[in-house]
Amino acid sequence: MLTLSVDLRAGKGPWQWCEQGGGCWGRGGDRIRPLASEALEARAVTDGTATLLVVRERAVGRASLLRAAGPVRVDAAVYARAVSECEKWPLQSVWIEAGPDGLRLETGLGGVCPLYLAYDTGRLVGSWQLMDLKARQAPDKLDEKEVMRLLTGHPRYGHDTLFTSIKRLSERSGAYADAEGLRLVYPAAAEHAQPSELSEGTDSDALVGAFETLVDYIYARRPLTPAQTAAQLSGGKDSTNLAISLALAHPGLITPCALLIGGDAGPQQIARRRMVIDHTGFAPDVTVPAAEYPPLAPGGLRRAHPEAISPLDEPHLEAADALAQALMARGITTVVAGFGGDEVARVRRPDGAPVRAPEAPTWCGERVRDLLGEVNTGISPATVAPETALVALEVATPLLARRGLWALAPFTDPDLVRFGQRLPLEWKREKKLLTTRFAVRGLPDAVVHPVMRENFGHLMNRAVHEYSTGLLRSWGKDLYLVEQGYLDPAVLGETIERAALGPDEAAPYRTGLFLITAVELALRAL
Repeated sequence: MLTLSVDLRAGKGPWQWCEQGGGCWGRGGDRIRPLASEALEARAVTDGTATLLVVRERAVGRASLLRAAGPVRVDAAVYARAVSECEKWPLQSVWIEAGPDGLRLETGLGGVCPLYLAYDTGRLVGSWQLMDLKARQAPDKLDEKEVMRLLTGHPRYGHDTLFTSIKRLSERSGAYADAEGLRLVYPAAAEHAQPSELSEGTDSDALVGAFETLVDYIYARRPLTPAQTAAQLSGGKDSTNLAISLALAHPGLITPCALLIGGDAGPQQIARRRMVIDHTGFAPDVTVPAAEYPPLAPGGLRRAHPEAISPLDEPHLEAADALAQALMARGITTVVAGFGGDEVARVRRPDGAPVRAPEAPTWCGERVRDLLGEVNTGISPATVAPETALVALEVATPLLARRGLWALAPFTDPDLVRFGQRLPLEWKREKKLLTTRFAVRGLPDAVVHPVMRENFGHLMNRAVHEYSTGLLRSWGKDLYLVEQGYLDPAVLGETIERAALGPDEAAPYRTGLFLITAVELALRAL
């Protein structure tokens, strides 16, 4: 939600708002720049000693003490109330208290747009893009636990990132920076509800109605401009249900969008999307055939600009960016996404139950295997939004923000999260609630019960076969991940040769080989 560069050794004097370059707060050579988005607002107050700088989602009908981007002088009591307002803000927010002894940064619910922080010799820098901080990155600064999590397919959410020199300000966390250093503090664990039973007399129509009312309420809390709002409509249950709600509230104004998967299930996806669009009523459709922008293709973003692309960015970055550009050309400013929808089907592990350690793929080295037992150490306490959704948003939202698009993820809203947690088990299985809602809305059986699975697996198979294997072969054993003991070069070499035989042969290894290639591309660009 912001970028910053602050010298904590020499910073003195008042913070001021400057309209230059889209607007930022400045103090001498220090800068704190909010992300430019119509969905966000920048606000500030000062009591003459400390200055409160806030970037947050706009909220409809909510009174606020914070009304201007330029720091307004207030007394100590009003300042304290303004800080309390930040702590209770119901939408996404980040706030900074700049005082004579340093900075205190805090985030609210977080998740939609990450904030990465790096500290070096008295200067704190930060950005929502990991690669903006590449000056603080190096192959010898890899965080070994994060590498282990990445290579074993068990990403966890918390302060740590792929580099020991960079930290993430995770949801509801605090960061304290002064001339001596940077310290991050986790919040208390969020409380989670358990599945319950429906009250007597509550039938499927009533439950679907409650879900629809809650989603409508979440949308109504934000000042959306329907003609500038798109909804992801891939055909999946999560995004489709959210898109339907938005389109019903604003008939003919919401832009549906999707990456078209192609392949055997491609015609089914196209037909199912058309049924939903025709039945519900949307604005003209925006789609991009993902096959025209394959991952890792020469000339694509990840190959042409590796210095700007994080290994944590969206795997289908090239196609997703083409879609983002198409939405930007349409004048879209907000995109509704279905991240977090799995919570309506998730059955939580009981407190105290044993956590299963991940298994390492055969190509992992001893360094990875030695760390498997630490996969859950140092991570964030229980988060308000689903951890899987926070990880997915961190992957997907920076590329949208680069194109001026703000992501809205209703399934990460605390009220909808709790609704999903409390669903009876029978309504969680196979996402029965979301499936039933399709039927209640009169959608045909082809939408409710698709015959084929729709995903991008075949495209990633091809990308790994055609591009990843060639890159990995050309690098040979000269891989940073091999040099540092994370990969077994002999087993990796055998795996690369099998994947090089064809897309089908690459299928079992696609995720691992893609991630290894993405990490190596980023490290070689530093």
